[in-house]
Amino acid sequence: MKEIKKLEKAIIRTEQIVLTTYPYNDPSPIAEFGRLYPYNRFDGYTDQSSAQSWEMIIMENNYIKIWINPMVGGKIWGAIEKSTGKEFIYFNNAVKFRDVAMRGPWTSGGMEINMGIIGHTPSCSAPVDYKMVENSDGSVSCFIGATDWPSRTEWRVEIKLNKDAAHFSTKSWWHNNSCMPQSYYQWNNVGIKAAGNLEYIYPGKQRLGHDGASQSWPEDEQNRKISFYDQNDHGEYKSYHVFGSYSDFWGCYWHDDQFGMGHSATYDDKPGKKIWIWGLSPYGMIWEDLLTDNDGQYTEVQSGRLFNQSIATSSKTPFKHRSFLPYSYDTWEEHWFPVKNSGGLTYSSRQLSFYLPTQVSSPQINLCAIEPINHTLILFNNKTEILRKEIQLDPMQTCTLTLPMAVLAEHLTIMLDQQIIFNGPEQSYPLKRPSKIDRAYNFNSAQALYIQAKEWERQRFFELSLKHYQLCLKKDPFFIEALSGLAGLYFKQMRFEDALGLLTTALSIDTYHPESNYLYGLVNDRLNNDSDAKDGFSIASQSVEYRMPAFNELAKMLLRAGQIDQAETYIAKAKQFQPENLQVIYFEIVVNRLKGRTEKAREAIYSLLKKDPINYLANYELDLLNQDSIRPITISELPYETYIELAAFYTNIHLYQDAILILSKSPDYAMIHLWMAWLHHVSGAPDAAKAALKLAATSNPDFVFPHREEDIYVLNWAVNEHADWKFKYYLALAYIQNLKKEDALLLLNDCADQPSFYPFYILRANLRRELGHPGRLGDLQKAQAQAPDEWRPILSLSRYYLENEDWTAALSIVKQGYHQYPDNYYLGLQLAKCLMHTKQLDQAISLMNNMTVLPNEGASEGRNSWRESHLLSAFNAIEAKDFDQVLKHISLARTWPENMGIGKPYHVDERLEDFIQLICSTSDNAAQRARLFRRITHYRAEHKQTPYSSLDLLGILLLRATENHKEADKILERWKKLEPEALALKWAIAFLEENQQEIDRLSKEKPLIKEAFPYEILFEDRSFNFIKKLYELGLLDKSTHAVNNELTNNLD
Repeated sequence: MKEIKKLEKAIIRTEQIVLTTYPYNDPSPIAEFGRLYPYNRFDGYTDQSSAQSWEMIIMENNYIKIWINPMVGGKIWGAIEKSTGKEFIYFNNAVKFRDVAMRGPWTSGGMEINMGIIGHTPSCSAPVDYKMVENSDGSVSCFIGATDWPSRTEWRVEIKLNKDAAHFSTKSWWHNNSCMPQSYYQWNNVGIKAAGNLEYIYPGKQRLGHDGASQSWPEDEQNRKISFYDQNDHGEYKSYHVFGSYSDFWGCYWHDDQFGMGHSATYDDKPGKKIWIWGLSPYGMIWEDLLTDNDGQYTEVQSGRLFNQSIATSSKTPFKHRSFLPYSYDTWEEHWFPVKNSGGLTYSSRQLSFYLPTQVSSPQINLCAIEPINHTLILFNNKTEILRKEIQLDPMQTCTLTLPMAVLAEHLTIMLDQQIIFNGPEQSYPLKRPSKIDRAYNFNSAQALYIQAKEWERQRFFELSLKHYQLCLKKDPFFIEALSGLAGLYFKQMRFEDALGLLTTALSIDTYHPESNYLYGLVNDRLNNDSDAKDGFSIASQSVEYRMPAFNELAKMLLRAGQIDQAETYIAKAKQFQPENLQVIYFEIVVNRLKGRTEKAREAIYSLLKKDPINYLANYELDLLNQDSIRPITISELPYETYIELAAFYTNIHLYQDAILILSKSPDYAMIHLWMAWLHHVSGAPDAAKAALKLAATSNPDFVFPHREEDIYVLNWAVNEHADWKFKYYLALAYIQNLKKEDALLLLNDCADQPSFYPFYILRANLRRELGHPGRLGDLQKAQAQAPDEWRPILSLSRYYLENEDWTAALSIVKQGYHQYPDNYYLGLQLAKCLMHTKQLDQAISLMNNMTVLPNEGASEGRNSWRESHLLSAFNAIEAKDFDQVLKHISLARTWPENMGIGKPYHVDERLEDFIQLICSTSDNAAQRARLFRRITHYRAEHKQTPYSSLDLLGILLLRATENHKEADKILERWKKLEPEALALKWAIAFLEENQQEIDRLSKEKPLIKEAFPYEILFEDRSFNFIKKLYELGLLDKSTHAVNNELTNNLD
């Protein structure tokens, strides 16, 4: 063991660390509407690396060392236990960005903090703000934070390391600074190495999927002990949300290394605990090389504020999504630590971990200290004291105590002095919380429709939410929660009169309904009905849920009116109710400054900066009080958004000069100039407004994505003041996001062909397509003409021709583009598809052999094109009666070239390949033919959970050919029950019934393509076209001959 220098206190510093880096680039200037807006995507990734220096924040004491990378989302890049040098958080020596996150770029390893709508959040690979602090008690802290712009919520994390403990803590704050509820998602994802006989020690008896479905834990339904990493050598990706135990702990142990890690947080802070495994087949293991160079495969252990990371279908279970109430905040704390030389891990608190070995000659307990221990240790077995001992241990020191009897963990209670640190009976007790919804629940009821609407809203699927609120109200026009919910969406769309009508109806049913009163206040405030607004807020404040937002809105109204003394009344009420609420503290600071109470203002500022040294408003206000020059307030990505957000706060209380001052310090950006113009206008400075508007008109429109309600007010004014097309384009962007799409198209059409900016034409083309308006092709052609050296217009135009089945035109466009960008695999995959559909199969296959696709999570486009090109080549060979070539291409269709960006899973449905090989192989290979026949006919019985598809027709045919009608009919009836509307099923029935007219009709129909929601990989029946091809060649009719080894002789 190497000598470790003893430290008297924890230290924090920055250090330049050189890491092999595979950067990301190519930001898309095309708006990504919906859940991600106003963020853009990044589409540039590379397999070429360079050495890059990264400024890391280093925190260490005598026991552990932590690295933090503020330029990559504030990720805790890694952590080690110093005496062994072993990582308890995976340190990736390659910064290997890959297209995995919401916006694309993501890196593996470390600890990633996700707050917003879904992981991996938009800031996970972007710079965030940070502050380093040395605390008076010898501990050190690093504060990191950013804003989630779609929700306008702000998050902070204090990463704290004490001087004398082998753990670090993460204390998180999350503020909803907006007047409306927002989505709620929070998980910390921790990468750890997979090798070393890894065991996940997760208390609980059930595991939940993303869909809310409940299954067993720690053994699965086949009795595999899936709490060991190596026993997950089946299936594909694994997401286990372990559930059903009242526990404040989870951990992991590498038995081969005699080392582990643990997590401790109170159950109310972090009830969610998840395990993520890429999968042990090549399908998952391909990501080892994609995400690191030499550090090996990793797995993730995660802590969450909710039980599971729910997808859309989870809404049909108890495990719904959650809302983040307006002007509210959440805070929670967690501890993370290593464990060593304990033989295993049963449990750990932040003070002490222990293991109860079972295969030992005499009962014992192995201890590993996390904090300094100088306590009386007391053990109880079923409430009977069995051991009392004074122990002294330094952090990471271990010891073994002999027990007077064998003890099971579920019967054991451990105390340090008077504090219970482990309650085995409580932790092992199976919680009775329901994991399934009652079968009698009516999903078509008004209540169910309302809940579904709310669920879509919580996930930011606003169009679906609108639809379901309307369906609910169609069933029950006076369902008060749906009236209020729909009014809230109308408010977000700025349809204030429509919202008011719904709220008036709601209040006519229940005059005290809290949400309706609050929204009634907001809507009337926007309509300048001040008395009605105050009436709504006042009654809403009587409810605990809406008291804080109502007081904030009343204070805001009074501040706008210059009634500062009355505003202070509501600020005081709000502070009494929730003293740490960020909006209240802001109002308090500003009012004290306005009234000349500088010391009180300074006191409030320092108090806030102690908790949140990053805080933008506090730092700005401090500079004002000190009469200093205004310092830059952020280094995070999209810094101008932070300046506008701060300006919006001052604007909403009519402090226009403060807003102008802060905006004057912002980096250059078109919306900054537009805001400045509008602020000068409302401040009575027309010349300054005109000059700022002129600057805005000449500013670069790249990456300008207005998204706030206040942005829309500014842009509406600008459109009326100035004829420049950019202002209409910006307003159209905001309108599209607000679902006012017809209004947006009117604005874009009004611009005619003035813009010399290709994203404008792609935007208008996409909107014309969605709304069914003509002119899409012309817009795409203009986009390409204006930016002939950009690949996105090329791909958009080629895809247009592809959608319209003009494969020749699609090929011509993309071929030219791929010649310009030979490393662009988006164009390469499109070219391969076009070559395939224009029957240039050899060229398509050659192209794919020489292409490298850097995939996104779950991507399969490259492998689909590979397989289908070889299948089509096999069909050509069948028609040419070249059966050696048929078998060659079928063999290649079964392969999964890793350069296509996806590895082979454990299970692949190869019934089509099996069938073609069966009917084209020679009759002298009876054993092989029997194996192929069995694989097809037994497939459904052995794979009951896989989706039904056109390939089931092959099994039905072969079963019928052997007179096994019972099994064939069983498959068909099950298919009808599960997928009654499937096009392939209807076609199969028509074929089996020899209904030629129906076969011809259905053969022309296109399968319905469903929209995939996050975490969902939808099944697509890509073999259906090949089944129809078999039919066209007469090979389905002759399938019975395959059983009798006669087909090859009858192909003539």
